[in-house]
Amino acid sequence: MRRKQIVLAALVAAGLNACLAAGLLAAGTAVAEPYPSRPIKLIVPFPPGGADVMARLVADRLSAALGQPVIVENRAGGGGGTVGAKAVAAADPDGHTLLFTSPGPLTTSAAIYRNLGYDPIKSFVPVAMIAVSPFVLVVHPSVPARSAQELVAYARANPGKISLASVGYGTFPHMFGELLKQRTGIETVHVPYRGSAPAITDLLAGQVQLYIDNTRNILPFIQAGKLRALAVTSEARTAELPDLPTMPESGYPEFLATYWNGVLAPAGTADAIVDRLNAVINASLATSEMRASVTKLGMTPKIASPREFAALISTEFSRWKAVAKAADITID
Repeated sequence: MRRKQIVLAALVAAGLNACLAAGLLAAGTAVAEPYPSRPIKLIVPFPPGGADVMARLVADRLSAALGQPVIVENRAGGGGGTVGAKAVAAADPDGHTLLFTSPGPLTTSAAIYRNLGYDPIKSFVPVAMIAVSPFVLVVHPSVPARSAQELVAYARANPGKISLASVGYGTFPHMFGELLKQRTGIETVHVPYRGSAPAITDLLAGQVQLYIDNTRNILPFIQAGKLRALAVTSEARTAELPDLPTMPESGYPEFLATYWNGVLAPAGTADAIVDRLNAVINASLATSEMRASVTKLGMTPKIASPREFAALISTEFSRWKAVAKAADITID
């Protein structure tokens, strides 16, 4: 403070208007302020035990590289993570509040909620992707289907007897079910849950029969024979389930989707901050230690530029918006 007063006095003595001098000093101070200047908050818009596991890996690497604590905060609520996303959209664009999310709040959930409180495209600046994983279509063993085509045939012969679990309205399992109905003409009953854990619990008990989730969440149950996998939603087969066909191989080429994790900042965040965060994250993903940690969680590290990440979000949002419109799904 004393130094600022001395500089201000010098500027005034040099003939500058006091208000102008104070403004120039403030601007110079803002530019010179290092980033980050305080702890960074990494908001995960979901309950604990899911995406926050990956978020903590990222937080540790960011903290080590940036020299400030990075605090992971679960802020669940709304439909498919919209409460946490809204909080980040409203935060100061100074790089000290970031969003760590999966697709829902920016793609599927954003496609059906009329009053989000944020724009999934305009309210955020994509920073970096973290990892990707295909979704796996699974059924309870009581369902007499061993392929996606057999599932469709069974559902057609038994309209309304297949219950589809999801982790909430507007989440990927819900929207996938709507797309499946639109493309195949089957009728399923949507049963929303508050998170993947309760959905999987009821699926294992046979209370619901159909579900789709990323490999990290359901691979152990597939390997134990408690759930039957029918197909993956990626273009190529997954290493964890090499004998499992893709949806295109099963005759449904339009059913391509990827589960991803990524980091975003509020709109207006300086390019220099975004570029620095992207560089730090991508550098960590290139290390053997981080790659091993991500792979252990059932995902594949994904290095991408902010522009590539933004293109992915825009494409997926447009796609699911069309599905929501065709299904006439709108939630206030």
